[in-house]
Amino acid sequence: MKNAFSILSSTVALVAAALLLIPACGGGSDEEGGATTYSELEFDPGTICQKKTDDTLTACKYTFNKGQILPGGSSIFDLKMLNSGQRDLEVQGIELEYTAPAGATEEVPAFALTLPGPVQAAFDGNQSFMVAPVSAASTDYAKAIQLRVTFTRYDDQFNRSAKLRIFVHSKAINVKDGELVVDLRLAEGAPEMKVSPEILDFGQVIIGQSPSKNVTMLNVGSTALVVHKFSLTGNPGFTVIVTGQEYPMSTETQNGITLESPIELAPASTFFIKVKFAPSDDQKADGVLTIFSNDPSKPNGTEVLLKGNQTGPCISVNPAKVTFGAKYPAEMATAPLEITSCGDAPLEIYGVAFTAESSADFGIDTSTLGHDPMDEDPVIVAVGAKVIVNVQFTPDVANPVGEDGFPIQDLGTIIIKNNSFYPEKPVDVSGFGSNDICPTAIIECDQGSEVIPQTVLKLHGENSFAEVGTISKYFWEVDQPGGSMSVFMPNDAFPSPEFEVNVAGKYTFHLTVWDEKANDSCFRADYEVTVIPDEAIHIELLWVTPGDEDETDEGDGAGSDLDLHFTHPFAGMQDIDLDGKPDPWFDQPFDCFWFNAHPMWGSFDPNVDDDPGLDRDDTDGAGPENINLNIPENNTVYTVGVHYWNDHGYGLAKATLRVYIYAQLVYEVSDVTLSELDMWEAATVAWPSGRVQTIVNGSGQYKITPSYESPF
Repeated sequence: MKNAFSILSSTVALVAAALLLIPACGGGSDEEGGATTYSELEFDPGTICQKKTDDTLTACKYTFNKGQILPGGSSIFDLKMLNSGQRDLEVQGIELEYTAPAGATEEVPAFALTLPGPVQAAFDGNQSFMVAPVSAASTDYAKAIQLRVTFTRYDDQFNRSAKLRIFVHSKAINVKDGELVVDLRLAEGAPEMKVSPEILDFGQVIIGQSPSKNVTMLNVGSTALVVHKFSLTGNPGFTVIVTGQEYPMSTETQNGITLESPIELAPASTFFIKVKFAPSDDQKADGVLTIFSNDPSKPNGTEVLLKGNQTGPCISVNPAKVTFGAKYPAEMATAPLEITSCGDAPLEIYGVAFTAESSADFGIDTSTLGHDPMDEDPVIVAVGAKVIVNVQFTPDVANPVGEDGFPIQDLGTIIIKNNSFYPEKPVDVSGFGSNDICPTAIIECDQGSEVIPQTVLKLHGENSFAEVGTISKYFWEVDQPGGSMSVFMPNDAFPSPEFEVNVAGKYTFHLTVWDEKANDSCFRADYEVTVIPDEAIHIELLWVTPGDEDETDEGDGAGSDLDLHFTHPFAGMQDIDLDGKPDPWFDQPFDCFWFNAHPMWGSFDPNVDDDPGLDRDDTDGAGPENINLNIPENNTVYTVGVHYWNDHGYGLAKATLRVYIYAQLVYEVSDVTLSELDMWEAATVAWPSGRVQTIVNGSGQYKITPSYESPF
């Protein structure tokens, strides 16, 4: 109610003030329908004056930035005068009051006023100049007065100032006594940095290439600009090059590199550094180069946004690998290979062929393309469209069996020459000849081989096949990162199970199938999925509870319950840990945790992703719990904590905490032993450096407060 009461009080005060200004009788002013009308002076820009409670203009000023003007140069201040009242504004005069300092030499006055011709002519003839209200069009009077003040800088030490005096008729309701003064002042000289370009876009860069581009720094100020530090965050493909030395993207560049020899730029001089982009994949790449200098207007540095592979052609193939499995000798088998144009520009195919090292038992039929693709005559695939080639396999004999007891497979690689990031897209092909045909296991995944945490993978084994009959049985296995306890749903015998990947790292899925005759697949199918966080800050909490014999089971009380906390500097509650300052834990809205999973810390615009989120709350053992923040606040230090909410009778837990900055693991602490109700104040995360620091108590141990009761 405080804000609403303030608004109401201000409104009442303004109405009362307006009533006091209306005389009991007309007093010579215009009367319209019994109401007294007034003119009202308004400026554009409107920031040069403050307003009193009765809306009277006061404290009008404009400051010329001396540091942005070279000696002998000039700066212009344009001011528009409008009338937001109900009657015509009578402007009786506009004057510039300036006297050069004693001893100063000026070829032209340091301050000069320029008025429009009709306005100057009216004042020269001792006439007023009328400005019509903006709300009422008029053919008799002007709609505004545009005036200009020019400041010329002289290379001396004299301090200069001037006053712009504006005289209007007393019926201007917001000008006291009909005169308004705008103070014209100077700010001292200072360096000022401009960078070009502000967005460095490499366009499409194919694998194996590493082009570099210049970032030019220009000192547009009047004193020396000193560049002493820079930081680089984002995609690991970016590298900064300063005076020949390379600084690849790393934890060090995220924290900031201090230059041993700072770069000093005189006024109006330039210097450039290079940025190199060497992508390792075809994903869109973003980064930020922040340059720190003594420019007082940029205490947080000057940012250059880095971009690469944002647009261009893209190629995808289905299947990713062509697996023929066992085939009878001398019989040709055919498998279709789809080639899709997945970018925002047409895909050009210059050739489709097996490498020379491939088995001679493989072949390829490109007649479905219409013509053989060549460099000078490529096959053009429109955006979103696809073409098909047929891969062929004709084993000449039954393949021998190796020492491991499995047939030695024929192997081959198709190379698709094209204009995408992968100019020679490889597709592996395998198969073997056999007189005893076994089923072939094939794994496919809807989400692909690279996903973010909390992705639920939809795995498919239905395209596994048997030469005779159908597949009668499936068995799934997985090698997953340490701390991950996910299981196949609904079970590991389902043809197309789901699997939630919650921990960053590599997951390798395996599938074995059986045919109707109970023959198992000659080879187990494998499929790798890499889980990479896509937020600026990604925090993982995992734990092991030795007293819990099955940490994969689910349900109320089925395991221990640890909670991840991530707090803003504004968070403050009671001082339970007795360190002399308010604890941040369980504050709302400035502690992101299970009861406040998606607080609003940043912009009110829902399209701006600048608020943290607890994306997974695990209440029955092992974790993980994850908190993500995509757009952190600059000059902010966040705090990470872990609270042991309830052990459900399982006893001590050993917690592991990981922090990723732009998908890179920069911090990990493992096996921190916690008891029920322990509050572990674990680490701080500083931004924009991305630096993570462990918090310790006075004894240098982890800062853990026992018996920390929450308010819930």
